[in-house]
Amino acid sequence: MAEDVLVFNAGNTAADTVQSFYTAIISGSGVRINAFTATNALTSSVDYKAYIYDSSGAVQSAIIPQTTVVRDRFDLGPSIVGQLIPPGGSLRMESSQIGGISFYVTGDAL
Repeated sequence: MAEDVLVFNAGNTAADTVQSFYTAIISGSGVRINAFTATNALTSSVDYKAYIYDSSGAVQSAIIPQTTVVRDRFDLGPSIVGQLIPPGGSLRMESSQIGGISFYVTGDAL
C-alpha cells in the first residue's frame, strides 16, 4: 500500500476542544498510522491530546494523553503510531491554544 498524508500541518481552530482532522473511508479495512508529529512553533508551551474515534463518534479516551510540547520542540506521539483508525472512524486532536500545535500524520489505507 502507498503511504498517504492524513493530516498536513493542521492545527486546532478552537482551544481545549476535540476536533476531527481525518476520517477513514467506510469501505475498506481502516487506516494504519505510520508517523505522527506534533510541533510547537509558539513562544510558550502547549498541551495536546490525540484520539481515535470509531464510526459512531462516541466519546473515546485519549490514545495520546495530555502531553506538553515546549517552545520550538515536537512530540512524535509513540502511543498512536501503528494504531488503526477503523473504517468510518476518525483521528481527532485537541490543544490548549488555537493553532498552538501543528499536526502532521501519515498512514496506509488497508
